[in-house]
Amino acid sequence: MKKFEFPHPKNKNESFFFINQNFQNTKRAEEKYKILEYSENFDGWTEDHTLIHETEIGTEHPIDIASRNICINLLKKYDDSEEKVILEIGCSSGSLINKIKELKNSKYIGSDAIGNSIKKLSKIYSDIPFLVFDLVKNPFNKSICNSLIMLNVLEHIKDDNKALIEANKLLEKNGLLILGVPSGKFLFDKYDKELLHFRRYNMKDLIKKITNVGFKIEKKTHLGFIIFPLFIVIKFFNKFFGKGKIVTKQANFSNNTFIKFLFKIEKNFQNFSFPFGIRCFICARKK
Repeated sequence: MKKFEFPHPKNKNESFFFINQNFQNTKRAEEKYKILEYSENFDGWTEDHTLIHETEIGTEHPIDIASRNICINLLKKYDDSEEKVILEIGCSSGSLINKIKELKNSKYIGSDAIGNSIKKLSKIYSDIPFLVFDLVKNPFNKSICNSLIMLNVLEHIKDDNKALIEANKLLEKNGLLILGVPSGKFLFDKYDKELLHFRRYNMKDLIKKITNVGFKIEKKTHLGFIIFPLFIVIKFFNKFFGKGKIVTKQANFSNNTFIKFLFKIEKNFQNFSFPFGIRCFICARKK
């Protein structure tokens, strides 16, 4: 497996290799870490948001399950590396880790911009290494992965163009970016504000942003094509009448047997590229 090099967070003259699920010092083999901490960012997400997601919403919402399924299918189809190093940015929920660990010849690295979330995860997943860093302040001078996953991350970053530039730098040549973001600029509402979203996206604009920083598109589609009409009604209701904890209310309202059934139907058509939906999904390759 290709050895990607990680700079020492405190000593610029030393670095680490990713070996046997550890970050191991290249000069002193006895120095090993599960977490390398570089920088944090609380502008678009907080520990309170993580707590709300864990205690009031959970990781088994049908939209989240469908997002993970799409991500794994894209990895299987487009990442043809014999041995994969997969970096997930924004892994605070930990919901994708087990899915990726099941993939053959894959090494997973989790990362987030909030240190406490990563420290909690590292206690649950003792065999997984983690990074704490702000993507916009990318501390890595070289590529560090074959595939990069960013699900529900870009909308939380104020300077998304800079984030995409740095995402490109993290990948080796021909590396894969899998991106999922909320769709529909016109649907931005109190729900988005409560979640600290800076924006929602239209697919056309998103593709332009991605290709402008050095990616070519392998696959583009939308998640939630079938439920999109209902979603629009809910979003407009939020705009004019939404009060209180909209995120929790909306998540609990949409977590039901009927919505789960509709997503199961949609799953059978994942090879199609849906023209609209509640989330944009793009799989892109670094040129």
